[in-house]
Amino acid sequence: MVEIGGTSVKIGFGVDGRPSDFTRTFATQRIRTADPAADLATLVIEACTTAGLSPTAVVATVPGFLDHDFDTVLHAKNVPELEGHRLATELSKALRCPVQLERDVVLQLLGEARAGAVRGRTEILAVYIGTGIGAAYLGEHGIFRGGGWALEIGHIPWRPASPGEIPASLETHASGAALASLSAEFEIDVGSVFLQTGIPTLSQALAILIRDQAIAIATALALFSPRRLLIGGGVVDMPGYPREALASHIGACRPPGSGVRSPEIVYASLGWQAAIWGGLVLHRVDRAT
Repeated sequence: MVEIGGTSVKIGFGVDGRPSDFTRTFATQRIRTADPAADLATLVIEACTTAGLSPTAVVATVPGFLDHDFDTVLHAKNVPELEGHRLATELSKALRCPVQLERDVVLQLLGEARAGAVRGRTEILAVYIGTGIGAAYLGEHGIFRGGGWALEIGHIPWRPASPGEIPASLETHASGAALASLSAEFEIDVGSVFLQTGIPTLSQALAILIRDQAIAIATALALFSPRRLLIGGGVVDMPGYPREALASHIGACRPPGSGVRSPEIVYASLGWQAAIWGGLVLHRVDRAT
């Protein structure tokens, strides 16, 4: 299992149908090259050698848009070196084993539905807030794909722009990247940004950020009407993150009517291992079909 992020590349393993405790983490800088697939293969081989394992198949996430072939990387804002590469094909050739690509939030959702907070459930909308913001929906018949890269809600236009300008995306205003900008502006550690008190302008900015997250989630709820809402990601796991305020804002956006019920809100519980569980589910389903 390879999780490619804007900052780091995590490599984990599934052994005998379960996640292994062994994980290696590398700086994403190591694949910011002219041949990212070859350099990614080098990282996988290095991790396998350390773990004493040989991969029979690889599932890798891509922080961006995949083409319908689930091979070509169309857009990767945080790792643009991947764009245009047929990453699954190139990585498979380098590693000499099958490689599947998938959106990270899909694997997280599949993993939590297999062994975590929504185990055995369907009709789930998952929203993960980290460096970026992503979502996925698991219905009775599997993952909703739409016309391809469905539910990339972090990229929806957010707030009006001046005439002739393209509106900034939701991620610009409400993701971990937005928190990093606030921490730099107020000269505080990003990991403690939600713990700060006595800075009215920061508190106001954070309140707007949480409100924006809630409105985006409520919009997706209105579109999909799920039974359960799964929320995860590095931002919501930060110390002091106001989960109660988020839930309150989401509830306030609920459509009117006494018979309209808000979905059950649950938080992701497996952390990084959810992606490994999800990779195992994806590999098993692919083999079955």
